[in-house]
Amino acid sequence: MYECVGPEDWQESSVFNLAHWKNGLAFKNIDFSTAGRPVIKIAELKNGVAAQTARTMAEYDPLVLVQPGDMLFSWSGNPDTSIDVFRWEGEEGWLNQHIFKVTPGKGVSADFLFFLLKWLKPRFAEIARNKQTTGLGHVTIQDLRRMSVGIPESDEQSAIVGIIGPIQDKIELNRRMNETLEAVARAIFKDWFVDFGPTCAKMEGRAPYLAQDIWSLFPDRLDEDGKPEGWVFGTLGDVAQQVGESVKPESLDPSTPYIGLEHMPRKSIALSDWEGAGKVTSGKLAFRKGDFLFGKLRPYFHKVGIAPLHGICSTDIVVLNARERKAAAFVLACISQDEFVAFTDRTSDGTKMPRTSWGRMERYGLCLPSGPAFEAFNACVEPMLDRVVSNIHESRALAATRDFLLPKLMSGEVRVKDAEKIVREAT
Repeated sequence: MYECVGPEDWQESSVFNLAHWKNGLAFKNIDFSTAGRPVIKIAELKNGVAAQTARTMAEYDPLVLVQPGDMLFSWSGNPDTSIDVFRWEGEEGWLNQHIFKVTPGKGVSADFLFFLLKWLKPRFAEIARNKQTTGLGHVTIQDLRRMSVGIPESDEQSAIVGIIGPIQDKIELNRRMNETLEAVARAIFKDWFVDFGPTCAKMEGRAPYLAQDIWSLFPDRLDEDGKPEGWVFGTLGDVAQQVGESVKPESLDPSTPYIGLEHMPRKSIALSDWEGAGKVTSGKLAFRKGDFLFGKLRPYFHKVGIAPLHGICSTDIVVLNARERKAAAFVLACISQDEFVAFTDRTSDGTKMPRTSWGRMERYGLCLPSGPAFEAFNACVEPMLDRVVSNIHESRALAATRDFLLPKLMSGEVRVKDAEKIVREAT
């Protein structure tokens, strides 16, 4: 039995007895449709509901209905990247197998239980690794029964949550802020360079909706080809280039940051996850801070992001950047658009494992604006991208503080007053 019972005044309990654990359903393809509630699998826990998410119109046991705020524990998959506890913040949906819906029992608060399971994540990964077959591992109900922990009284539970909760809330706030910044950048790109909003507004006699110095950069009318006068048709390759350089594993410092496809979230340019290169055994590509990474294997997963630091990445990722700095934000906004991702999917090779390439990506057709319009967009969006990167690093520092405190608070090694001092010093 794995034990961590804490101080003598804490109540010992198995992890299983702290909650009700309801496993999801084994859905069949016949259950799926293009509408209805989403089926929440591990992919949705990590990346949210996407266009590829299966849906169903059928009705099931209300006990497997997932609603915002529910606690979910993925108990099967890659031990290091899949097994974890989550708070569901998406739309209402049905729970897939390999995930427990966790309902706290008497004597333990939902917030305390969430952080307790976060604390136990390394132990869960170890258990799953010991059972790993074909890349997958799992944590069973019997494992939860064998894990013994200490539970403090409700007042101390609340005090511990009061220390860790704000750290977690700030991490979540940064994540939502990055989502908003990315959405704004994409919206501006679409309005200026896809829909030609300012030029169309001028033709219709509408009042300016941008600052005058920016408004004046847009032509007054569309030409016979349907694009702003003076702008030209071109391709992504006219403004962007592939820049990743091949590196051999024996030349790498083990601490070099490594980003694989498994580290890249779907539909988010914020690449906040990476690991050291110590486990790398094959050739990779080097990238620099500010480069753009595009997942070329199964591109429909929409894995596109901005590199927040220097490092290396999988060869299943295209590393690119703008030919000129003034077009950097334009390039990133372009390759993170749904339309561009759909283009790379349509032009990919292979059926089961489609793969795109820079040779295909660079042929994507664009309407290229004048130089001043490039510069104006970059001046508007670049600070947003800088903030995204800043938020990534702040959240990783906060997560390190959280992960340092969790084992000490949950085991009773450090009591609340001492932890408050540590947090003040860290922040």
